[in-house]
Amino acid sequence: MKKTPNWIIVIIILALLIASKYVFFAKKEEKPAANLAKNAAPVAVNYYVTKNIPFSNDVFTTGKVGALNQIDLLPEISGKVISIYFKEGETVAKGTLLVKLNDADLQAQLLKIITQLKLADQKLQRLNKLLNIKGVSQEEYDMQDNERSTLKADEAFTSAQIAKTNIVAPFSGVVGLKNISEGSFVNASTPIVSLVQLKPLYIEFSVPEKYSELFKKGIDIKFNSDNNQESKSYKASIYAIEPRVDETTKTIRARALYSGEQNFYPGSFVKVFVNLGETANALMVPTQCVIPTLKGQKLFICKNGIAVETQVKIGVRNDQKIQILEGIALGDTVITTGLFSVKKDSKLNLLKQISN
Repeated sequence: MKKTPNWIIVIIILALLIASKYVFFAKKEEKPAANLAKNAAPVAVNYYVTKNIPFSNDVFTTGKVGALNQIDLLPEISGKVISIYFKEGETVAKGTLLVKLNDADLQAQLLKIITQLKLADQKLQRLNKLLNIKGVSQEEYDMQDNERSTLKADEAFTSAQIAKTNIVAPFSGVVGLKNISEGSFVNASTPIVSLVQLKPLYIEFSVPEKYSELFKKGIDIKFNSDNNQESKSYKASIYAIEPRVDETTKTIRARALYSGEQNFYPGSFVKVFVNLGETANALMVPTQCVIPTLKGQKLFICKNGIAVETQVKIGVRNDQKIQILEGIALGDTVITTGLFSVKKDSKLNLLKQISN
């Protein structure tokens, strides 16, 4: 049998490879996306016709009640408690003596210094008379005067130590629960009792940095202990604003002063409502219309029954609507439902107009 030439075998293999490319790997011709969208069935959607409406720029956030002054009283020196002059939970005035520590040793030391100081004064007077008649040298007089000054310094130091045995209220407020009893030995790290100024109080809260231009001192806020804005609210006025933005939360912290009669416990949480002004003509759309993207936000509007994708710039928002600053115009038809099914150039079947 005659052997087939090698070159014929090579040609056959190449032919098979070329044929397999067209049979197995040929790409099917795809129709343009726009044509598919035009040929697809219309998507049933609800819509909203944009209009200018008055808008109250309210910000809702969580706040915390705080006391303007609150401390845990600690003794400045070590000693034994000999008297407690306060009752737990009572209101005390600034300067009220709360606790007395034992100062018997200090009082004895002070008495000794006073006696020495009296003798030093008498000796200094005698030396002064002798100095006038050249009976002593100036050096002897100066040494006695220095001794007297040292005793005066010792007297002042001991008196200061005795004063530290009297623990007084540094401001008016309500004392809490005591942590000591008479006879206890305390040192500089022993907490005695808490003291809290309950009136006035402040409300501390934060708002997003995008409100920085509207956020000013003197603005009144409302707050309550419930999540319902219609429940009884109390008014406070912003008196201090943190002059920087928190790098983690991107918010601005502020405090509002509350001087009302209602009692709140410092540390408790409240719901805060801040009105940052009124806008008479704001272009608002329902919040569900706006779709976040990598480049910002977008929404779909209907033009001649076709979906048109539009990039927008948003402003402030509330729980129902969001302000549109750029991207759409007054009277545009914005799609509110079916957004997962709507694509660019999709046919639309408008069903129901959203009015609110």
